[in-house]
Amino acid sequence: MKKIPETAKNRTVRANIQTHLTRAASISNGMRIHFVGISGVSMNALAAAVASRGHAVTGSDANISGHDANAVDGADLVVYTNAIPQDNCELMRARELGIPIIERASYLGELSKTYENVTAVAGCHGKSTTTAMLGAVYRPRRATVHVGVAGGSVTGCDKYFITEACEYRASFLHLNPDMGVILNIQYDHPDFYKTTDALYDAYRKFGNKCKKLVVNGDDAKCRELFGGAVTFGLNENCDYFARDIKSDGGCRSFTLDGKRHASVKLAIAGQHNVYNALATIAAASENGLTLTEILPKLQSFRGIARRFELVGLAHGKTVFTDYAHHPDEIAATIKTAREIYPSVAVVFQPHTYTRTRSLFDEFAAALSQADTVILAPIFSAREKPIQGVTSHALCRKILPLNEKAYCFDTFTEILDCAKSLREKAIIFMGAGDINTAARIFATI
Repeated sequence: MKKIPETAKNRTVRANIQTHLTRAASISNGMRIHFVGISGVSMNALAAAVASRGHAVTGSDANISGHDANAVDGADLVVYTNAIPQDNCELMRARELGIPIIERASYLGELSKTYENVTAVAGCHGKSTTTAMLGAVYRPRRATVHVGVAGGSVTGCDKYFITEACEYRASFLHLNPDMGVILNIQYDHPDFYKTTDALYDAYRKFGNKCKKLVVNGDDAKCRELFGGAVTFGLNENCDYFARDIKSDGGCRSFTLDGKRHASVKLAIAGQHNVYNALATIAAASENGLTLTEILPKLQSFRGIARRFELVGLAHGKTVFTDYAHHPDEIAATIKTAREIYPSVAVVFQPHTYTRTRSLFDEFAAALSQADTVILAPIFSAREKPIQGVTSHALCRKILPLNEKAYCFDTFTEILDCAKSLREKAIIFMGAGDINTAARIFATI
């Protein structure tokens, strides 16, 4: 991406952005704010939060009606996602007219400053679920919740703001949380973080920006980087820990111990959700909420879209869709399914070439735990193909570990193969458009 040179005009633009953000805290000072890439879940949630404050919102997206330079005319501010190139006609028109422009993560950070109490949830896995859990707990307090899942965000009052804190492109460093939560630290996004040390440094900076910090005490890197933080986990040395964990149809119950004591029974499946629940309890408790406030909402929480989400029944199988796109997430989801069903098939769509290349062996090991694996072509997202990095190559890596591994180039071929499988559950898995295939499969 071409770097925009520093000029007096750019400094004026930044000053104008700050003026807007000051006005954005007031419902009475209506402005027109244009979102480029508005159909994205995060952008849509931001637009809704802004609209709730009395501002006029417009937007464009290549998936809706395309981009039109004239769409920004009359706007007071333009917000864009980092997927939008700098030579986009709307951004170029905004610069021509002197309209301030700001990238989504920067805008999220600035907007969060207008709330009294900000909780930000970071980590390689579990951010969306934990953020939504916290949102459920804070619902009686009318919290505004920003989560990157369709239907997960909530527009509330100006006191509490709960958001995912994404590490990609170090986006979470735009936030200055009152309460920070770090669920785990594992290497991901190799297209941005060239080394693990670069990733760890970003997390260290994020933790240092939090006024209060809650971290996973069972995660070695969390313990190493944040020795003085409040901890949660399964180890009795953690400040908030779970013991006597039991499973009923995949859903966990446990005894909460440490700084708080209670019996907890979750309505969502998976051992990993014990950690998400502990993080929620710890963060809310350290922020002043009582267990009487926390537990009823937490225990009635039933999950979010594309997290082991039941789609329906088809061809003798229970059909799920899941967002897992990292080997540890894949393994956790398969483990959860195996607790409920005697046999499990997975249709997996790898997400980005760099991630597939960097975690190639780990993907093969995780996917081989399913009874049958079907691979879809790699979802490129923001990337160009890398020579030799393909789903067919990944399939060849899986075959010595699991002989029931297949790879197809189209959803039509995938669905035809899936129909004939004998497994009792099938999970369409990945962060791309594999969710579409799951819903087609459930209706054909």
